Amino acid sequence: MTQTPLMDAIYKSITTAPAALSRIALYIAREPQLVPNLSIGELASNTDSGQASVVRYCRLLGFQGFREFKIAFTGEIERDKARRVSRGISDDLSLDPAVTSVSTVLMESIAASAELMDLVEIKRLAVKLRVAQRVEIFGVGASSICAEIISHRLLWLGIRVHHILSPSIAYGIANTLDAEALAIGISYSGVTDETEKFLSAAKSSGADSIAITCRSDSLVALSAASTILLSVAGPWPEPGSSRLIPSVVLLSELLAAHLR
Repeated sequence: MTQTPLMDAIYKSITTAPAALSRIALYIAREPQLVPNLSIGELASNTDSGQASVVRYCRLLGFQGFREFKIAFTGEIERDKARRVSRGISDDLSLDPAVTSVSTVLMESIAASAELMDLVEIKRLAVKLRVAQRVEIFGVGASSICAEIISHRLLWLGIRVHHILSPSIAYGIANTLDAEALAIGISYSGVTDETEKFLSAAKSSGADSIAITCRSDSLVALSAASTILLSVAGPWPEPGSSRLIPSVVLLSELLAAHLR
């Protein structure tokens, strides 16, 4: 399912809401197709919460209660289905359903990222990469793999880039950067503490800094001088998911096109 204002609010609440409400948010984000058919009692049971917590969560999102939330959420589900049909994204009966599901989500992520990408910002990043005397790139977990993909692409284009693997080293290096350096931090969730500290330290040292994330209002995005937004369209990724990687490949190839 594509990110929308309501889905954005749900995703944000996963990391900002109290624990009981966060569980509800995470369930809805991971199982969006199930929610329209659930009663308030079933949603409460599936999230180890009480019905009162479900109502509190709906009010947190700006709805009077569960009924109003479900009507709005179901509407978004239906609009998302219509959008997929208009794009020609449908189930291929010749493929195993599991293959179809995963491939569709990956295609959706790339399509959603393509819509989000600001080519002006990407061109600016390409220029910064060319003039920077030192480029440091860092991410944690799957975001570290994304950092490796970008650094590998840039190295072959003659960019002086270093992929940092250790969080402690990343923070130490960030404190040594100067105005001729560029720090790039990647965090699809936007709440990775180590990446936020890396970018904040780089900015404090006088270096230029760029966040690559899926959340424009996240701590990671706010800690950098500028942001490039990507998408992991579909249900909220489970820990260890590599769903951001196709969008990062798209970004790295766009950068390469501007750097040639």
